[in-house]
Amino acid sequence: MARRNPMAGSSRHQRGISLVEIMIAMTLGLVVTAAIVQVYLSSRRNQVLQESLTGRQEAARFAAQAIERDAKMAGFRGCLRDVGNVRNSLNDDTDFLYNFGDYVGGFDGGGGGWAPGLPATVADAAPLPGTDVLTLRTADDPGGVFLVADMATDVSDMVTRSDFGAAPLQAGDIAVVTDCGGAAVFQVTAFNAGSGDIVHDIGGGVVPGNATKDLDRRFPEGAQVFTLRTTSYFVAESEAGTGPALWRRDGTAPAVELAAGIENMQVLYGEDTDGDRAPDTYVTADAVADWRRVVAIQVALLVAGVQDNVTDADPREFTLLDEVVGPFDDGRLRRVVGFTVALRNRLT
Repeated sequence: MARRNPMAGSSRHQRGISLVEIMIAMTLGLVVTAAIVQVYLSSRRNQVLQESLTGRQEAARFAAQAIERDAKMAGFRGCLRDVGNVRNSLNDDTDFLYNFGDYVGGFDGGGGGWAPGLPATVADAAPLPGTDVLTLRTADDPGGVFLVADMATDVSDMVTRSDFGAAPLQAGDIAVVTDCGGAAVFQVTAFNAGSGDIVHDIGGGVVPGNATKDLDRRFPEGAQVFTLRTTSYFVAESEAGTGPALWRRDGTAPAVELAAGIENMQVLYGEDTDGDRAPDTYVTADAVADWRRVVAIQVALLVAGVQDNVTDADPREFTLLDEVVGPFDDGRLRRVVGFTVALRNRLT
């Protein structure tokens, strides 16, 4: 008796995958893949956009805070009012770096070039033409340095505490000693940590050096000593190769990059023309008649993300006080940040 193969009849019910089905499956797969890729690209673009926005906002905040802090401290001399007597005993006391009688200064880079007189300490750092330079002369507290005895004469060394953990002053520091009756600018030639004596001799191997030891005043016990610095803010190319950035240079120290993405800075200076210690007109640096009449500054920063092609080309023009810049076609996100700062030590 012949046996029947149980698998013999089932072959009639098997079916293969047709070409049409394969094409439909491939099409669906491509559609799904394209959708996934599109979601990824959109998500990545949004991430880059958010990173650019965050970086731009952080750069603007940091730059504004740095400038505002130094502007508020410009010309600080303890309890001495602006009308008080200040003796500058330095050599070259009218030099750009040592003219501490002018709290503020600046240079206008408008028109694609620089006005004559841009000092070497700024020019060497290659600020970008078309941007401004802002200079502020400020005081820093080196750590509570007070005289603990009256000066015997106008030329005596000053005696401070002898219990500092680390010397608050170094040879070469530019300093000011001040009380409520007067102030004197000098250069430290030595600081004796054992006795707390501040030496301010003529010579001493420091630059610019003291023209005289005579401080024109015997400062009493309790007078305070601050260090002084001339700080310039300007826009130059970033060391990272991402475009312009805000830089700061203190005296002759190397310039320091503060914030990437600051592409332009424009500054106007508020002059008090009637003696009421309020700004009557805001002018560019090259139009300031007397820097000692400047009581406020207006600053505008053009801030951009540091990544190209984050967005479409921007057809807008940006107004920064007295300058108009743009449009731009690099796809970077930009905004203008502006602020006004009163030079409060001019107002007391």
